[in-house]
Amino acid sequence: MSTTLLAVGLAGGAAQIGLTGWAAIDGSRRPWPPDQISGQFGLYWLLVMAMAGSFFGLIGTTAGSLYPVGIVSVAGGGAFLLGAALNVLTADEFDGPEEILGLEWRHHASGPFQFSRNPEVLGHVGAVAGLAVATGSWQAMVVAGAIVRWFTLKPLAEEPVLADRYGEQYERYRTQVNRYVDWTGLSGAFGSCQNDCPE
Repeated sequence: MSTTLLAVGLAGGAAQIGLTGWAAIDGSRRPWPPDQISGQFGLYWLLVMAMAGSFFGLIGTTAGSLYPVGIVSVAGGGAFLLGAALNVLTADEFDGPEEILGLEWRHHASGPFQFSRNPEVLGHVGAVAGLAVATGSWQAMVVAGAIVRWFTLKPLAEEPVLADRYGEQYERYRTQVNRYVDWTGLSGAFGSCQNDCPE
């Protein structure tokens, strides 16, 4: 069972990584995910379900396969909670389920988008990686690695679409906020870190 789940999760992850990477390189393949109901849209969500279903199946069936659930799990659980909280804050900025599903593309610059152009990527990466670490499953960690890689590729395919649609407004935003974490914005919001700010 776990071997099948691992194979399905990796196959879904490899396909998503390939298609997202292709969209990032070849402008004629944009947007991916598709922004209309179509066969491509169905394929996109089928691959998402393959990754997610396999990941959660492995969490449930192989917990403790790498190390027993214990102290390390606390750190993983903390990362999961932070990632999940960030996802909730990000989703609150969206105007409806169509945007969450990728059927509408809008430019956001408030809330968590003030500190990251892609806070949903950070949230999902933290939640997925944290949950895999918390359960001590090496199989879940392998699938989590593919999911994390896919999430980090997504902005490379999505941001050019937003730049095309929103032009100068998005370009100005892109020069002000970093792709993943804008340390300058965070330090300004939560107090100056002076010379200790990461680059």
